[in-house]
Amino acid sequence: MHVTIKTSQRNFVTDPDGWLGQSLYFNNLFSGEWGDKQEDSSYFIETDANLFEHILRYLRTGVLPVFYDRLAGHDFPLYQALLGESRYFAIDRLEKWLCEQKYLEAVKIQYIAKETQERGSYQKHTTCWPNGHTSILEDHFVEITTRSNMETTIFPVTVQRNEFYCPDAKHGKSSEEYCRSCAGRARDQGIQGVGGWRTEDELIWCIVQKEVVFDHDLCVNAFRE
Repeated sequence: MHVTIKTSQRNFVTDPDGWLGQSLYFNNLFSGEWGDKQEDSSYFIETDANLFEHILRYLRTGVLPVFYDRLAGHDFPLYQALLGESRYFAIDRLEKWLCEQKYLEAVKIQYIAKETQERGSYQKHTTCWPNGHTSILEDHFVEITTRSNMETTIFPVTVQRNEFYCPDAKHGKSSEEYCRSCAGRARDQGIQGVGGWRTEDELIWCIVQKEVVFDHDLCVNAFRE
């Protein structure tokens, strides 16, 4: 049985048979006890149509609302306004969801931070991320592939590293163990100041990814008896 619910701003057509019983207010309204039915069989409710739209959506679907934007965060004024409406319409489950701020548990933010290889290397490099990858190609191009619910920030960071150079100037950046014989030759030939340990500044890319994880099951099943 379809009915029309009128508000000051606009009208709503709904079938209460699918959701009647979730609200004591509407149980009484449609029972005829209040005598509020209009001549055209519609019902007028003094409420904000924008808020009532969320009320009606919840009654139809049973899915508890989350008003979250990646840039602005949660819409707390809307939650507060809807809490007042849920109390007015005597919708206990929705009121509990809003009063206990359970919606905060439905949205989780995960951060992943990782350093890429140094710019000094000219080899293709790929770092695996969950649901994506990051590549540095030829020391001048950063390629990132992620899911659409991720935000990625890339910024350069200078770090100090200790590097060992071949004392005999044959192997460039190396290790003490590998260049043990080179150290002997450099000493015998009087080569000084070529190799050994050096502290160097190196530029790396720091990649921070922010992922928004939405718990739909919580919105469907919370406070179910």
